[in-house]
Amino acid sequence: MQPSNYIDRRMWVEGGYESLHLTYMLKQAQMHDFDAFLDIGANFGLYSCVLGKNKVAPIVHSFECDPRNVNHLRGHIRMNSLLDDVTVHPFAVGDVAGEITFRMASGNSTGHSYVAESSESYALIHSEKNSKEYQSITVEQKSVDDVLSFTGKELLIKIDVEGYEKIVLKGMEQTLRDNICLLQIEIVNDSHEQIEMLAALGYERVHKIDDDWYFSNRPTNSTQ
Repeated sequence: MQPSNYIDRRMWVEGGYESLHLTYMLKQAQMHDFDAFLDIGANFGLYSCVLGKNKVAPIVHSFECDPRNVNHLRGHIRMNSLLDDVTVHPFAVGDVAGEITFRMASGNSTGHSYVAESSESYALIHSEKNSKEYQSITVEQKSVDDVLSFTGKELLIKIDVEGYEKIVLKGMEQTLRDNICLLQIEIVNDSHEQIEMLAALGYERVHKIDDDWYFSNRPTNSTQ
């Protein structure tokens, strides 16, 4: 843990970061047997490590494209003895394979980095007002559907991608159709399009904590 990092510091000083969210997910893991946890936008690995240590699923896939966070993520996985349980995917998650522009926040606010092709409102807020605080790099992008192959499984999924969630969802439609999933998605701006996309795939909102929305396609409403 690095106290100079904003999220690390909040965990260290405040005794917990997103504790309500993690408590909700742990509760769901007691109710359902998840086959895998997908941590999309893993940052330094808070969710991957907490949920991995609590054995919410036998497999954890952590996706993170910020090279600074990837090093931090790997270190936390190692310190928590999760090398055999967590697979790190050091690239951006999107709808198609290729290369994209990633805007890295300067200093210690690594959680504010974002894909340049994120929603227009998000990009305007972060790039135009704070252009000197970001460095642009090129990173690899892949879709979840191209990387993972799950059918008939129970999946727990967290998506925290700073305005890029619609593109991420577009690239994992097969995964969402072919499995029973509970999703936690951070949606800071207008949620209308995300809700419509998920509704078309058979998902409904089942819970909300702050800016994090929870959706499920479970046949019976047993995710509360």
